[in-house]
Amino acid sequence: MELTQDILQYIEEHAEEAYELLITLAQIPAPSNHEERRAAFVRDWLVAQGARGVDIDEALNVVFPINCEGEGPIRVFMAHSDVVFPDEQPLPLRQEEGKIFCPGIGDNSANVVALLMAMKYLAQTGLSPTDGGVLLVINSGEEGLGNLKGCRALMERYGRR
Repeated sequence: MELTQDILQYIEEHAEEAYELLITLAQIPAPSNHEERRAAFVRDWLVAQGARGVDIDEALNVVFPINCEGEGPIRVFMAHSDVVFPDEQPLPLRQEEGKIFCPGIGDNSANVVALLMAMKYLAQTGLSPTDGGVLLVINSGEEGLGNLKGCRALMERYGRR
């Protein structure tokens, strides 16, 4: 899919929403193997945006399948939800001179927000590939202690596709 004028306009019109989502998401603790709160927030946010079929799997991946029925090929887009910080208290965030400082904000909260906004766009426009499915995933357990738990679970379930 190319960046059409509609998509570029959507990005511009939703920049403030994405910024606010980043502020909210970044403060939700998500140490590897304990991403439950962040996963629940992501699922609930996506459902509120009109996404259908969103689920949290056994590995704590938030999965949004589009046109994935059957046995055909699928494309997977992921951003990981966990951070390397073990604390389960809200993560400290400060804003200074137009910059946001928070543990895990660049790895990987900002990428999660980018994928969430794309997921919202797809949910609200109903765009769907005709040559296979798309699996959009906020995956768990990517950081060291997570040992790629979320990716491994996805490969076990969808790897042959």
